[in-house]
Amino acid sequence: MRDTLTMYSAAVKLVSITIPEDLDERAAAEARRQGISKSELFRRGLDAILPTVTGEERADPWRSLAGFASPTLSTKPGDIDDIVYDA
Repeated sequence: MRDTLTMYSAAVKLVSITIPEDLDERAAAEARRQGISKSELFRRGLDAILPTVTGEERADPWRSLAGFASPTLSTKPGDIDDIVYDA
């Protein structure tokens, strides 16, 4: 019997996605090429495009409403006015 390898130190969630068949085939081929599972390929892809959430952002509930915006964007009222009113 093989030893069980724990891959995650945090809680994980099972999700189901719907993708076109050709995308699934390409994902399977790339996962095979890299020697990883499709799940790992998807995790790496999401990790590459999603911003990292810092402790400060977790503590600020308003930041969670900001979506995928860059954390380097200013949310100071004067800076926002400059953009909105083209000042």
